[in-house]
Amino acid sequence: MEKLQSHLKSYFRLDVSLNNLMSEWSTMDSKGFLNKDHRGVRVLKQNPWETLCSFICSSNNNISRITKMCHSLATEFGDEIAEFDGVKQYSFPTSKDIVEKASEEKLRRLGFGYRAKYLIGTAQLMAVEKGDMSDTDYMHSWRTKGKMKYEDVKEKLMAYPGVGPKVADCVLLMGGLGFDEVVPVDVHIARIASRDYKLSNTKQEISILQSEYKNMPLTRKKVNYELDMLRRKLQDLWGPYAGWAQCVLFAQEIGKTVGASTNDRLVKRRKLDLEEDHSVEIKQEVQVGEDDALSMIKIEDVMSVEYSITGRPLRKPVKKAKTAY
Repeated sequence: MEKLQSHLKSYFRLDVSLNNLMSEWSTMDSKGFLNKDHRGVRVLKQNPWETLCSFICSSNNNISRITKMCHSLATEFGDEIAEFDGVKQYSFPTSKDIVEKASEEKLRRLGFGYRAKYLIGTAQLMAVEKGDMSDTDYMHSWRTKGKMKYEDVKEKLMAYPGVGPKVADCVLLMGGLGFDEVVPVDVHIARIASRDYKLSNTKQEISILQSEYKNMPLTRKKVNYELDMLRRKLQDLWGPYAGWAQCVLFAQEIGKTVGASTNDRLVKRRKLDLEEDHSVEIKQEVQVGEDDALSMIKIEDVMSVEYSITGRPLRKPVKKAKTAY
């Protein structure tokens, strides 16, 4: 029991007081945090390899489908480790598991779409780089042995297929790597920065930032300098736990835009009635932008199945739909 308590305390970062942080932020930034409630939003100490794979799945996606994808990775390519309440539990697959058991074709059949090739490519590169180390130990070694700073780890992460600046920042903040100050900037945070803080960048600021990245080819190629400058300004405003502050404001912001996906892409939905009064949800997604994928247009048929936050299906699919990319 003592071991379990220690694990839960570490995983939920219970050593960090949200009330104290809110008090500090209210002093530093009364506009954003005075008389606000954190609602229990905190950054977890998650497994970095699982976090990396999960955020590769998150590009141009929504929570329900991301959950389903992560659940599929475990059940299809992980190892059965236990059974609880009649449900079998599986480990998350290692990079070696994915290389040996998965394929781009299999992942596409499971609904991963264009993300399939990124997961396979990332697993292949990780399996080669880590040597005899576990995925997690190897990623932790970037900090413990390599003493790599934020910019260095971000550059390294963006070498993995499907990882752009925003996904890299999310992994740095939420993957247990110790970067509590990182503020991932997506459309929601950019909106907050512009609307609530009236933040903008000068040409001189952008020029200085570009010069700082001159020896970082991947960062120089992939980063959006305007958004990256906003990241820096928000980090300066909110301090060493700026990433936690971002999460609190992000949770409040997306509560105003329920139904939006992770990059605010346009999603058109329509219902088609099938035989026996069953229905299949058809999504037409128009994906534009580079953060983690090439620009494309794709049409896909998705089964009308809902998943809980743990990845368990809430109801059985009534009919299998075809997926085309």
